Amino acid sequence: MERRIRYGYLVPYLKFVLEHTKVLTQQLKNTAIFHQLYEVTSDMSAFKEALRSGLEEYLERLQIAIEGMTPAEVRWQPTMHSNHIAWLVWHMARVEDSWVSRLRGTTQLWTTDGWADRFGMDPESTGSGHTSEDVRAMPEIPLGDLMAYFEAVRAVMRQYLDQATEADLSRTYDNRGRDRSGTWIVGHILVEESQHTGQVAMIRGMLRGLGA
Repeated sequence: MERRIRYGYLVPYLKFVLEHTKVLTQQLKNTAIFHQLYEVTSDMSAFKEALRSGLEEYLERLQIAIEGMTPAEVRWQPTMHSNHIAWLVWHMARVEDSWVSRLRGTTQLWTTDGWADRFGMDPESTGSGHTSEDVRAMPEIPLGDLMAYFEAVRAVMRQYLDQATEADLSRTYDNRGRDRSGTWIVGHILVEESQHTGQVAMIRGMLRGLGA
């Protein structure tokens, strides 16, 4: 009862505000700029959802492909000049970490969270340009630890996509003398992870057979 007496005088005012808000909202919906903004927002939301869907599906497929693999299996190379599964998982995580840190203007988790030191690996390398000797020389790292790094990187990517605006994704970045947009970068990550996840699945199939 006390609360009704104290705040009751606000009721007519709140009704007035709500009614006029409805009127203004309807008027705004009838303007061209509203439709333009709505279309841009809807297109951007759909685009980001497509990116999220692709990234999450490839991560899920990777987890399925490596499930139950032994330490010897994840280091197996089909030929002397092939990558092994452990290297592929590390490389995918490193590429995503490298790119998303550029998109966000931050330092890579590889160094800031101590992953490079923990794994005893080059703090700068993403694996691009590695030779077959480099692949074989990769330290023996438990697959669970490699995936823990990958999951940490993916958490940052999710946060970036949640917050990224159209302007953020349209911004350009220098990549070996060529300008690349944020949309190109995220698309490139999808391409990288699609082909490397396929390679992981193929190696598993070679080791264990079709559907194993």
